[in-house]
Amino acid sequence: MEKVILRRRRKVTRRFYYILGGLAFLLLLGGLAALLLAGRGSQAPYIPLTEAEIEQIRLQTPRETPEREAVVEAGLTLLGRVSYFWGGKSTALGWDPDWGEPRLVESEGSQSSGTTRPYGLDCSGFVAWCFIQQGLTSQEVEEQIGFGTWNQWDRSSPISWKDLRVGDWAFQNEYPTDEGNHIGICLGFNEKGQPLFLHCASGFDNVVVTGAGDIFRYARRPNYFSE
Repeated sequence: MEKVILRRRRKVTRRFYYILGGLAFLLLLGGLAALLLAGRGSQAPYIPLTEAEIEQIRLQTPRETPEREAVVEAGLTLLGRVSYFWGGKSTALGWDPDWGEPRLVESEGSQSSGTTRPYGLDCSGFVAWCFIQQGLTSQEVEEQIGFGTWNQWDRSSPISWKDLRVGDWAFQNEYPTDEGNHIGICLGFNEKGQPLFLHCASGFDNVVVTGAGDIFRYARRPNYFSE
């Protein structure tokens, strides 16, 4: 009888330590996640700014190098004018006449796949288009910028949030990932010093400027900016 009781006590003890080990592991994961996102602090909400608010942000943000400013200025010409289109790319200089025309969404992986929608850009296509406006050829953009978020991640380097500058990028997820991704271009900073991002967003079906919210979490600098 005593042996049975002893065995039961040992089983209970082992279970107790298993539970403690599991809790410790969860706490460790939480700590690692906090370290990965350290430096972000509180972020401006993921809500589109008005044109007047964007103009004010641009006025109060110190001027950057001409190359960085030109990328942002190019992107602003599409503010509120181009629909989000999954897989949408363009190598046009200036306005693409295909934008707004009904087109089948052929790229897989989206709820819109297989539907017909007004043609436009996806988030990475918007970023690539902004750099094409700087005089880069399609081949140069492919090599230096990339046409997909995975390539754009590969052609950029990690930086801290406090080192973000106008023209730098922010991503939703880090690669490798199977959760999809989103990218935006840093446009400037609000009165609290929080970065704001210019991007083509599916949730707003347009080119918008928002804060990072809980969407943009990883800051990176395009290798294109060699300074």
